[in-house]
Amino acid sequence: MNTLLCIISVYRPDLMAEACEALGVVGNVDVIMDRRVGERRAPERATLDESRLRDRRRRSLDEEFRTEGFVVVQRDHDSAPTA
Repeated sequence: MNTLLCIISVYRPDLMAEACEALGVVGNVDVIMDRRVGERRAPERATLDESRLRDRRRRSLDEEFRTEGFVVVQRDHDSAPTA
């Protein structure tokens, strides 16, 4: 079963309790608070086509994160679960 990750914006802590309550009954969703404040990692270098696709996807997620205060993504299979 694929695990989903619900990331709550650090600027919208009011959503954390609501998301935990609503998504806590679903066994494959982890809810965490975004720890990034103000800084972003430098993007990895990739081929031009990969960069364009990744940038489009990133802009879409970033826009959703800003407007909704949270985003739900599929967790990488090799990622360790959070507490």
